[in-house]
Amino acid sequence: MIRVALALLLALAAGPAPAVEFKASTPTPMVFAVRDRDGGVHAGAELRARITLVHFWATWCLPCREELPALKSLQDDMRGAGVRVAAISIDRLGWGAIDRTIAALDVGGLAIYHDLDREAAKALRVETLPTTILMDADGQEIARLNGQGDWRDPALRRAILARAGK
Repeated sequence: MIRVALALLLALAAGPAPAVEFKASTPTPMVFAVRDRDGGVHAGAELRARITLVHFWATWCLPCREELPALKSLQDDMRGAGVRVAAISIDRLGWGAIDRTIAALDVGGLAIYHDLDREAAKALRVETLPTTILMDADGQEIARLNGQGDWRDPALRRAILARAGK
């Protein structure tokens, strides 16, 4: 009991967890390709908008599953500002697993792509899941967030809009 109380006091003294933020990247062309549900190949350049969140995830990644509904909300709320979300699954089990997860989380409407052989993830140096890369209108990586983001956080949304020039 004393240990639990001590741990709680230490956690409170440490303050809130730091906010997860995008880290600026040296602008670098994002050269990659992914597949849609019908097997069509899409180059990264085809996914461009004023700002695109290129989001790597997997069905077995719990933080990824937690943030997909918030990413859908972000996409719906910020579409008018030229913000797009491209959610790229690296699942080896394919579209069956992806579709079951999308249905279970009620996030139909997100632009979902598949990176079966993880070639896009390798090309973009994705080392952790989830990873979100901000791509500008010129197809350049301008920022990256390794780990889970709080996509409903107004400060994070403002940071995205600022990079979109809005």
